[in-house]
Order: sequence, then structure tokens, then C-alpha cells
Amino acid sequence: MKNLLVSPIFSDGMVLQRDSRFPIWSGKKITVIFLGKTYEAKSADGKWLVTLDPVGAGGPFEMQIKSDDESVTIKDIYAGDIWLCSGQSNMEMAMDRLRDDFSEEWKLKEYPIIRHFKAPQEWDFASVREDISGGSWQKPSKETLAGFTAVPWFFAKNLYEKYRVPIGLINNAWGGTPIESWMSRDALADFPQQIALGAQYADASKRKEVTGKSASAISEWEKNVAHEDIGISKEWKNQVTDISSWDDITLPGNFSSAGLKNFCGALWLAKDFEVGEDFASKDVRVWLGTIVDSDTVYINGVEIGNTGYRYPPRKYVPKGLVKKGKNRIVIRVICNNGEGGITTDKPFRIFTDGESVELSGTWKCKIGTKAPTRPEEFFFQRLPMGNFNAMVYPFLKYPVKGVIWYQGESNDSSPGDYKKLFSLMINDWRKKNNNEKLPFIFVQLPIWREASDNNEAHNWAKIREAQTDALSLPNTGMACALELGEWNDLHPINKKDVGYRLFLAADKTVFAANNTSPGPTVSRFERQQDKINIFFDNCGTGLQVFPNKFEFNHEPHELVPSVHVPSVHVPSVLTQTTTRYEQKVRDVSVVRGKNSSFTAFVSVIGEDAHVRLPAKIESTNAISIDISGIKNPKKILYAWANNPRDRQLFNSDGLPALPFKIEL
Repeated sequence: MKNLLVSPIFSDGMVLQRDSRFPIWSGKKITVIFLGKTYEAKSADGKWLVTLDPVGAGGPFEMQIKSDDESVTIKDIYAGDIWLCSGQSNMEMAMDRLRDDFSEEWKLKEYPIIRHFKAPQEWDFASVREDISGGSWQKPSKETLAGFTAVPWFFAKNLYEKYRVPIGLINNAWGGTPIESWMSRDALADFPQQIALGAQYADASKRKEVTGKSASAISEWEKNVAHEDIGISKEWKNQVTDISSWDDITLPGNFSSAGLKNFCGALWLAKDFEVGEDFASKDVRVWLGTIVDSDTVYINGVEIGNTGYRYPPRKYVPKGLVKKGKNRIVIRVICNNGEGGITTDKPFRIFTDGESVELSGTWKCKIGTKAPTRPEEFFFQRLPMGNFNAMVYPFLKYPVKGVIWYQGESNDSSPGDYKKLFSLMINDWRKKNNNEKLPFIFVQLPIWREASDNNEAHNWAKIREAQTDALSLPNTGMACALELGEWNDLHPINKKDVGYRLFLAADKTVFAANNTSPGPTVSRFERQQDKINIFFDNCGTGLQVFPNKFEFNHEPHELVPSVHVPSVHVPSVLTQTTTRYEQKVRDVSVVRGKNSSFTAFVSVIGEDAHVRLPAKIESTNAISIDISGIKNPKKILYAWANNPRDRQLFNSDGLPALPFKIEL
């Protein structure tokens, strides 16, 4: 195909957007034979163009593309719906990360007709690119599913199961990227400082200089830490090391609790544990949650794995290394910027299918070396315009069914601009796709950080508000993922229900389905003396109050019998202990049908008070709040914090009420 100068998206397994005239651009004159029809390329804008006639959903088909000196046959083509899947890491996260929690996805007897195209992660600050540099279509199987992006996979599965139309997923997401990186120069016209920030790196010499300085500084820091770490030279990894004089530290937790506030450098952690012969004879796993920042882990002196940055879950397999009797686990942690620690409330254990050794508690620790703060790494993909030019624009030349979007985390430092930026981006993508009605379906950010009372100043609440406001644009839909997050993880594992809620939003927005997406949404309110009545749309058969679903608690909650339990899988790898994910499922499913009652709460801000008040369900679509004790009430807040502790209101389909702020 390279010699034909045709885009890599034209390759085996591709999906054409059904019922649309589909263009094939080429750098040379080509002839295309497809479904019994021959198309001759015509000159257009300095290139050659073939435009295929619309094709209804179906396949598999074959297509022949030939020039004077080459002929290629593309096989396994389907006509269906193509979805651009963009945003940052929670859109990019691959199914491989979910393997332990959703193992049933690898056990399907027959995989749906879904194809996945991973776009090369590239940027360009000089101009838009007409094409991508590579990539290929993958069809799902036990061997390939791990590389599929997770949220779109579950989204597409639901669409396919309902409509039986082939789905093409174009994964052009990139972790850690702010919205400005996905916007064009045109879209950023009202933000000249953003244009200037990105445009300066059109200069290749400047990019080389910045990259060189950053890489050199980091390399020097890492080399110094390794050279000065006495734990390496003295082989503290080994079981024979005397750790009795090391300091005590309680893990999991922040290292600052052990007098290591703002520590940077190498820290060694060690703990002895004992197992029986049966345990040692089985397949053993080590789960350590997440560690800030990077780690190398040893069992009895042998390295079992390492991870280079803070976010991935540490899951290691010490094959044949755990023995009957006394063993030792050692973790060498590199702390970059004074925030070191092992994340609390995550699996922290060594286990087999039948037994588990909890690692929580007292460990031994010793500093290998102290260091200054690690130099910051420079990420070009986080700068304005670059990702749009190289990863978005090339796909907007083609017809697609719509866009699904999961992003916003990396804009939390300046949430005030997000509302305008988001609407500008949506409208610009539509313009460049020559489709002013291009469906744009997005995820509203879930919870993050420790639970707190409502707080207007919290930035994630502001981002959620901007996302809700984007629903005023035509052909938009939103998946409220509020309670699907994890307070201690920027990358929550439950992508299945996020994908399902995106499906509901798309089904309603694109296919006119009758459902209650995105969940209870304030339609109006009225004041009757000392009572405020608030009315909602999307309530189904009625509003419900539940305890905080999916919150990480040690004891399961009781639920009212009408609760909708999302389709989630409880992993079977642990039988003696409960994983945090298992606990979340238990929270919504273990106790059903009892006469339990719960209360939803809001915050009312008055002249001299910020008061938490109960909300009473008055009807299927309304709640009331008694404000008789509030002097000059001005605002009502619900679920308005990075991680609001009060988020108990749902509809009959189990969808959470959207956070709201009402000015009285």
C-alpha cells in the first residue's frame, strides 16, 4: 500500500462508514474496484481522489486498488459505523489493564464484528497533516483483545448487540493531554497565548534543544541516584540482609508518615512473610496497588518486576520464587518529587487462588540515597494544536458516525476556560468534518481524591459543570460517571459501565432511543416560602436514594430493592480475601429487598452559613429542601466537589443525578 500512497486506514479488516460517500485519497493515479464497480481517480487539490458510492451495512467485502505499477487487494472489509475515540488516558486505557476484573471478555465464544485502529501517537506544530504515518485494523480475539481500548470496546459491544451493525473504532487518544492539544489553530483563535505556546515548537531546532536538555537532565539525575544508592552496592535486595536496625514504616501510606516528608531519591522497603508448603507449590501473584513514583520489586533477592511511573497497578508474578517457610519481599522505590508512597485502599498482598498473605502493616525501610527533585520531563503532546494536527485532522476528512470523548482531568488547573474551549473544539471538529450535526458523546468526570463536603472552589466540579453545559449544543450526549471513579486512582478500573453509559447516550442522541440518559437532570425549581422544590428530567419510574454506590468501604451497604446493579464481574482470583473491586460490587448487590431508607443531602449556602441539609423525595421527579433555618439562602449545591461525599440521588435505571448548582 505504501507504493500506492494510500492512507494506512485502507488495509485488511477496515470499516467503511455505511450509507456515506467514502473518499480514497492517493498520491498517484489509482483505479479502485469495489463491489463490482470500477472507480477511476480524479485530480483534486494536488492529489488523486476516488469517492466510493454509499454502501449499506454488511460485509465482508474485498477491494482492489491498483496503479500502473502495483495492485493490492484489501480483504475483510465491512461497512458499518466508525467512531473516533479521543481524549486522554482513561480513553486510551487498554483492555489488558482490565484482564483480572473482566476476564469474561477473553472467554467469548464468538466475538462481535468490531474493528480497532490504533492511530500513531504523533504531534505536529507546523501544520495539519493530510495523513497518518501508520497503523492497522485489528479484529478482536483472545490474542488481540488486550490491545483494544477499553471504554470504546464496551461501548461498541453494546451498540453491536443492539443493532448488529459492524463497528470501527479509531483510537486516537493520548494520556496526560489537555483539551488545547486536541484543538486547531482556528478553534483557538480566542486564545492567542495558547496558539503561541504551541506554534513556537514548529521550529525543529527548538524541539531538539528542549528534548535534549530535558532528556540529559533526567538521565543525569537517574544515573546519580543509581550510582549513589548504597542499597544497590550492598545488595539490600537479598534475604540475608540484616534489616533489624532499619526504621519502621506503616504501609500502605505516604512516606511522609515515617519522617520522610518531601523525600526524593531511593528508598528501600522490606518485609518478611511465611507461607506453607501448599501456598508455595501454587502459582503466586503479588499485587501492590500503585506506587509513587517508580519501583523494582524482589522476592528472596530475585527481581520479579518493575514499573517506571506512578499510575499502573503493580501486578507481578514471582514464578517459583516463594518457598515454604520464611520469605522476604523488598521494594526499591524511586521518589521523584517528594510525594512518595504506596497508595492506600488498594490490594496489597501476595496470594494464590486459595490463600492470601496481607502485606499491610509494619515494614522496614532505609534510605539508599537522597537526591534533589527530579527534573521535569517535557511532553510535546501536551502542547496546544499538536495532537489535532497529526492525530485528528487526518481522520476528519472521512465520514464517521460520531465521536466519543473522555478528557478533562488534565485541565483541572484552569477549569474556568474549559466550557468555552470544549464548545469551540466540538464545533471546529464538526466544521472540518463537513458535518455540523456530527454526534459528540462524552464522559463526565468521575470522583477523584478524598471525599469532602460540597465546595464551589473544587476544580473537578467546575469541569463537570462545563461538561454538562456542553449538552446545550445539538447532537451531544453525556455519560455521567460520577460514582464509577475511585477516590485514590486517576484511572478507575470500571470501564465497562462507562462504556455502557456512553452507549446509552449515543443510543438516545444518534438513534433516538427512549432511555433516561444521562440521569436525573435539573429542569426547574420553585420556592414556596421556606421550601425549595427541585424538578428533574430523566427519572424513569422515579427518583431513588442510595448510599454512595461504589465507594470503597470495608462493610457492604444495604440497598433499596429497586436499585439497578450494573453488569460487572467479580474476579475469582481471590477466594479468602476481598479485592477493592469485589467490595465495590458487594456495596451495590449483596443486600437486596430489605426495608432500608437512605437520605440524599445537599448544601445550602446562606448569608452566614454553609449547611448540609436533607432532601426529601416528593414525587417521581421532584425533591424538596426545607430551608427554614437558613438566613438569606443564596445557593444550593449537590455533588459539587472533586469527590462529593453526598451523591446519593439516582433514577430507577441506576443512573446518578447530575451534579447541580442552583442560584436562588
